[in-house]
Amino acid sequence: MERHFSKFYPQKWAQIALLVGLCLVIYFVNLGQWDLWNPDEPRYAEVAREMVNGGDWILMHYNGNVYSDKPPLFFWLIGFSSYLWQGFTSFSVRFPSAFFGTLTVLLTFLIGKNLYGSRTGFLGSLILATSFEFAYLSSRANIDTTLTFFTTASLYCFFLWYQQNIGEKNRQEMDLSRFTIYGFYMGMAFATLAKGPVGFILPLLVSLFTLILRKDWRGIREMKLFPGMLLFLGMVLCWYLPAVWKGGRDYLNQTLFLHSIARYSQGWAKGQPIYYYLYDFPTAFFPWVVFLPSAFVYAYSMRMVEKRREFFFLSIWFAVIFIFFSLSKGKRGIYLLPLFPAASLLVGKFLHDFISSQMDHFRQRWISLPIYVLLGLMFVAGVFFLVFPWVVSIKFHSYMPYSLPLAFLLAGGSLVMFILYRVKNRGAMFLLFFGILITGYFYTTRAVLPLINPYKSARFISQEVISRIQPGEKLAVYGRLSTAPYNFYTGVVPISDLASPSRLFQFLNSSEKVFCLITFDELRKIQTRGGGAEIHLVARHPVGGNDVVLISNRFE
Repeated sequence: MERHFSKFYPQKWAQIALLVGLCLVIYFVNLGQWDLWNPDEPRYAEVAREMVNGGDWILMHYNGNVYSDKPPLFFWLIGFSSYLWQGFTSFSVRFPSAFFGTLTVLLTFLIGKNLYGSRTGFLGSLILATSFEFAYLSSRANIDTTLTFFTTASLYCFFLWYQQNIGEKNRQEMDLSRFTIYGFYMGMAFATLAKGPVGFILPLLVSLFTLILRKDWRGIREMKLFPGMLLFLGMVLCWYLPAVWKGGRDYLNQTLFLHSIARYSQGWAKGQPIYYYLYDFPTAFFPWVVFLPSAFVYAYSMRMVEKRREFFFLSIWFAVIFIFFSLSKGKRGIYLLPLFPAASLLVGKFLHDFISSQMDHFRQRWISLPIYVLLGLMFVAGVFFLVFPWVVSIKFHSYMPYSLPLAFLLAGGSLVMFILYRVKNRGAMFLLFFGILITGYFYTTRAVLPLINPYKSARFISQEVISRIQPGEKLAVYGRLSTAPYNFYTGVVPISDLASPSRLFQFLNSSEKVFCLITFDELRKIQTRGGGAEIHLVARHPVGGNDVVLISNRFE
């Protein structure tokens, strides 16, 4: 059976090439096919552009004001990418995320190879690359993919050091492998420069809990905490000290307290319940989440005693990050991305042993149930993509052809996978499933996202602004609209941010011609209220979930 299984896997030298090719297809090929979308992409792009245009690479700016929300590493990367690809485009702004997403997939392969062998590493990295949230964020201008790479690199260095120098095999040997622990601290430093204190908190907690729960006090003593933290602080302070010197006490308070401690302990708006990730994470790690409970049960089954150390490390990695963010008041689904490599390798080992028939002792229902759930969900989704667009096409005829490929891919693929499972051709079944996912991701980025781009992008209403506004005339946004997408697509900096009706009326009562972007429902409320200001509707276009209108105080 092992020989039969091996034909579904390439040789070791080709596995990395295949993974790179896969990431090129689903992350890079269609990266610039749609515009930058809220909430994060236009803001990050605008911060990077103001950094490049203003020449200040230490103190970030946004809408003409100091930007203290995030450290600079990701914006440096976007700035370098804009130089590499000749301008700030959707492709160049997203390129760092796709690049570090690819590197994280390759790093997951190396971790799995060291833990269990190259086949498990290859399978685990495929699972990571095709998990919903990771694939989506690797094709968006989002910091969390970059953060995930550096936290994963940090933990990989820790595991290598622990395996080589604290384990029984090499306890007495002094070689260069002892210095891998410094890679642990360097990874933490880059992660911190990407997204603040969480960049060092996560790897440090995972490593310390791993050693404490194993009661390896010697390991804690030999972690070189003092010189390692000096190295970490030296790297971070190379940027932070000049930034605080330029930004002053207010910048220090915002970066150290408001955007770290306060965000974690209080959140920004209405805090999510402690169980938020119990229902959010399954969607993010779809479709592989259906196998995760079985993977945990299998990890601690009686026959896996000899592999407990590897499963233990991955379990701690997963649990520490999950619990850490569950205890935070501020919660977003993307925050859990740094635990995805661990979850992928847990599922990867489980599926590897299932495909190669190395788990005959394991209860069949722990395997068959998630497979049938997955196939059922695929078939239902295929039917949905066939029936629902057909109903919609009664009014919108042009949408029907776009849904048919997904319908046949999912429904037909689920039926073929069911047949392969029943004839016990497990390797071919999962090979087909990976093909379905890759095809689905490619088709979505090539056809579906560009199709909905006119309803999501701020570029179209921004073009209306550009065609009408003259040099020196002012632009504002009102209410719940953010300035970021309009900064980026109009090039206007600064844009006034009006938070109250009184400020809006004051702005519109200007003796000069001015423009304001406002949602249509908020405009109706303003008109009902009245305020003595002259209001003329100039243009109207959907942006995300908002019906945005451009108004002016002068008739054209």
